[in-house]
Amino acid sequence: MSSQTNRADAPAFDRPARKSRWRTVLGQYPTGITIITSVDGTGQPVGMIVGTFTSVSEDPPLVGFLPQRTSKTFAQIERAGRFRASVLGAGHETLCRDFFAAPAEDRFAGDEWEYDEYGIPRLRSAVAWFDATVHDVLPAGDHVMLLGEVEDLGLGPRPGGMPLLFLNGGYGSFTIPRMEFDLDDLGGRLRLATSVGDVVQRLAEELGVECSLSTVVRDEVVVLTAADARSPYVGTCFPFAAPMAPGFAAWCAPELRHTWVENARHLTGRADTGLIDETVALVRENGYAISFGHTMSEHFDAVIASARGDRSVLAPLWEALATAYAAYCRHPQPELHATLIQIPVFGADQCVAFELVVSGFGPQTIAERFREIVSGALDCSAQLTRMTGGRPPADYAPKLPPSHAHPTTEFGSGPAAPVVTQ
Repeated sequence: MSSQTNRADAPAFDRPARKSRWRTVLGQYPTGITIITSVDGTGQPVGMIVGTFTSVSEDPPLVGFLPQRTSKTFAQIERAGRFRASVLGAGHETLCRDFFAAPAEDRFAGDEWEYDEYGIPRLRSAVAWFDATVHDVLPAGDHVMLLGEVEDLGLGPRPGGMPLLFLNGGYGSFTIPRMEFDLDDLGGRLRLATSVGDVVQRLAEELGVECSLSTVVRDEVVVLTAADARSPYVGTCFPFAAPMAPGFAAWCAPELRHTWVENARHLTGRADTGLIDETVALVRENGYAISFGHTMSEHFDAVIASARGDRSVLAPLWEALATAYAAYCRHPQPELHATLIQIPVFGADQCVAFELVVSGFGPQTIAERFREIVSGALDCSAQLTRMTGGRPPADYAPKLPPSHAHPTTEFGSGPAAPVVTQ
């Protein structure tokens, strides 16, 4: 068989139908939408919408886009020698359409734009932005590839916002993959959580703390039940995003762990994988997780707001939590950091089915008191695991935190710790 393509079978690029076929095929590939702005020879702002904006090089930092060779706006950008790129978000479809349809002199009306010292506008609400100088212009058929050397870049006012996409001639947005939702499964978990409510209530009364049970549904953490039935937190949900709820992530399926990390990336615009790995390792070593009330309790109204649809308020909270986790990983003295303890309750698959969340004991708890709370919560979680038909992983060996009298001890393995039958 000849290695050369038979011309009769080749794509009909020399036929009138080629443009339609070209666009139809390429229409199956989604592209982001970016507004490129600069100034003309008189200093007036100019701009164009592109679907070809891309990163090119990290060292030196280069970005690029591919305008038509005959574009007047491209010629003005090349002449100015610099440009700004505003990456559009999911909420910018109307702005994008209006920008495209407006006369050049009206495109930058309104207060959506801010200007640099050269008079070049940038969209204030862009998901991400880049300021660059023209580095090179390369021929590319009926287009050119304009390379820009990045001088500055950043995220918009709502980090983690979803980008605006163009596909099949229409606009849309990216959504991260969600775990398949099973209403019957959620109902079963709620019934289980309710059936063991008396055990959770007894723990709260004995230790003088607040207790609740939560679970992960798709990519949300949902509070199912609490010792105090009037608790405002029951029914609340918030993103399953690192570093929040690391107890679930420490013993879960790989795809759910991936969702946990990617949710953080989309919520805050980045994901510190080193810190995330450190946090999970520490949770697995201790057998439980902690959260930080000095950031969480003071901002829980943000979580409540998120349940009503305004997720933009969560990004600063998650950034604060990441900072607190980093401090804890450097100096793991839980009684100095924690006001909320999360103990895993395992399912039959040895993954975490629920978290027993213990709170209400305040920061800076003395070591003996903190040890007592953890010991009681571990005992309770083991009982809940048995009652709900679960079993812990073979290597699950939780540790009690140190006290003044005793070094750190494996839970259930030493005389200082109560014995719990798993």
